[in-house]
Amino acid sequence: MSGNLQSLAKWLPAVVADYDDTFTSCRVLKNDCLVLIREVSEVSLGTLNVHRSDVANLGNVSEDLLPVEEMEKISAKLENLTEKFEKCFKLLKPGNVTSCIYMKLKMYRNLLWKVKLQLCYILQEFICDIASLFVYHGDFLMKLTLRMSTSYNSLLSMDSKFNLSKNTNSVCNNTCPYLFFPLRKFSVTRLLQILSANRAEYCCHRLIDCLFDTCKMHDNTEEDNNSDNSSFEIYVALTKHLSPPLVENEVEMNKKENSINIDDSIESFVHLEELIASEQANVLNILNLTQQIAPAMLGKEGVKRNKSEYKLSGKIIQKVLEYYEQILWAEVGNYMEHVVLWWTCHPLSARSPRSSQHLREWINHFVPTAEIPTVILSALTSLADALGVHVTSTLWDYCFRKALVASKTTCNPETGQLFCNVLQELVTLCNLCEVTANWISGAPLDELPVVEQIPVLHRLDHSIHTTRLWTISECRKNSNNWNVEAFFKISHTDIVNCLVQLHNLRLIDHTVEIEKGGMAVHVEVCALMRAKLVSEVQENIHKLKDAPSECLETLASICKITNLANLKMIFPPKVFWKASDNVVPNAACSYVNTYLERTLTPVLKAVDNDTICNTILTLICESWLDHIYNNKIKFSQHGACQLLCDFAYVSLWIEECPIIHDHMRKKLLRNEVLRRCEGVGRLLLRCPGEKLKMVDKKMIKKTAKEKESDEETDTQQMPAEMYVPNQEQWLELRALKKTSGFNPFCC
Repeated sequence: MSGNLQSLAKWLPAVVADYDDTFTSCRVLKNDCLVLIREVSEVSLGTLNVHRSDVANLGNVSEDLLPVEEMEKISAKLENLTEKFEKCFKLLKPGNVTSCIYMKLKMYRNLLWKVKLQLCYILQEFICDIASLFVYHGDFLMKLTLRMSTSYNSLLSMDSKFNLSKNTNSVCNNTCPYLFFPLRKFSVTRLLQILSANRAEYCCHRLIDCLFDTCKMHDNTEEDNNSDNSSFEIYVALTKHLSPPLVENEVEMNKKENSINIDDSIESFVHLEELIASEQANVLNILNLTQQIAPAMLGKEGVKRNKSEYKLSGKIIQKVLEYYEQILWAEVGNYMEHVVLWWTCHPLSARSPRSSQHLREWINHFVPTAEIPTVILSALTSLADALGVHVTSTLWDYCFRKALVASKTTCNPETGQLFCNVLQELVTLCNLCEVTANWISGAPLDELPVVEQIPVLHRLDHSIHTTRLWTISECRKNSNNWNVEAFFKISHTDIVNCLVQLHNLRLIDHTVEIEKGGMAVHVEVCALMRAKLVSEVQENIHKLKDAPSECLETLASICKITNLANLKMIFPPKVFWKASDNVVPNAACSYVNTYLERTLTPVLKAVDNDTICNTILTLICESWLDHIYNNKIKFSQHGACQLLCDFAYVSLWIEECPIIHDHMRKKLLRNEVLRRCEGVGRLLLRCPGEKLKMVDKKMIKKTAKEKESDEETDTQQMPAEMYVPNQEQWLELRALKKTSGFNPFCC
């Protein structure tokens, strides 16, 4: 073995020995770097646990739990390692050397680059964790952050300075997801982004507190606090959120804020200016510390020299403040939806959707009239939009689910009202999307919340269609059971109520504006989708209007079958009608009253419509005649007289029925089907070959008397027989008289 080493040493150039110190320092640097990575990982893990457990309370981070001394040691070691990396990369810079030396230099360059890359990734994560904690612990933590950020930026700049990553891989470990993201230098804007992400939830809770205080003070100024209970819903919505615990200085600040005069704060959100000012103070603190420790992070234009001092540029300060406010309150807008709806002990999502709707309406009503900073308007608008989407989905789910469950229950009288409530809520939400802060009606498409209205229209279209299908199905079931009270409640009460709600729907036609063009692509797509949904909604509304007529047709077809079934059970047998008797009948049979009570009385009790009642009366009498004719019942003279008495009893029953008012009674008595029934009875009493008179003198006299009271215009009435079609067929139903067996012509 020793012989091989001696032979190998013969072939190595003597110049390699000159780089032994360089290679040794590289190995030492690698080991020191790995040790620092391990220390940073341990401190970062401990800091992250503290951050999750204590900072979850939005500000109470225990100073004793933070490893401050370890952080300072890490910062000092990092600065030392940065200098060593700079020195080593200079020594490893290839020059006019042999190929063996070149390959060894390249190997150590790649080795140090990979270690440096690992250190940069762990440093980036660590700096992001501690960058926002200075708000709670003072400036020393921000100073550490800036010092480590400066060292981190120096390490990153070495890649381009020494061409390290030109011929090497960009990822040293593909099992770590953080390594898939490129490294970026820490600048003031990046530190502000980290700060805004960590302060957004706290500012969100403070903004909700401001909303509650303003809502409460605004309600106290109303003349009548009991005029609307929506304010109570708003109170509950705002006070149920998990309020953040306040540190001592914030408690003192709130005591001062509570002493503000109510009259001076009605037109603006209470305490909001203090909240904005406190966040601006944090930004100014970062800028001042950056100017002292890392002025290079501000750029050449950020710091100006005034005599012997360096001062921040006023324009830079203004731009930084505006940038921070934009990203902070945009993040607050994202948080507010989750905080109000979900991240609380008693979230608003667990309450009735109307609570969210009241809060949304109050925000939309109050924001345009209040003096609110522009940067916060986006957060409140985002909250209102999020509440609108939440209300659209949850309110429809809640109401529609109740309606569907009720529809599966047999003979549930509340189902129609539940469907009406669904349509009412959707119409209200849809109409709210047609109104903006500047437009009551006719707002242009680019100002309307079309994206929010599209799901409302989807649900409205589906709900109208489902309501119509339920109406037709339930009416058919009730018709089969001859439950006409439930039938007319659905077809003539519930549907009318639904149509009344749909009549309030306001959908502006934007066809001209769409054809004109000139809109943004996403606005045009949403507008076309809206137009398509509007046409479908209107078509379903038209079908729903036709549903009562369709249901009446179903009732009419089933009514005839029901009447024939009743007559099959209660109509006297054929022998009864063929019987002969010398006594002329003067009273109706009992089946007539039973027949009318089963079929006509339920209709008269359920609906007060002379047209529908006349239709049912017509079907009752026609079914009566069809039963007689289809069964080929033969009538003797006595049977025909009895049938004529039965037909006459219908008019008598109508006149004596107590539930029929006078106007409808007149309409029913004038129904031609009664004359047709009378005509059938008289035809059965006719002798063969007897001619019919075209004018009835009794009817002429009766008509003359009725002209004085009813002011009728008819001059004549035809005989009852003339109302009967196919008279020859009815004449065939006369029973032949029995003859004796004696024939006089045989004698």
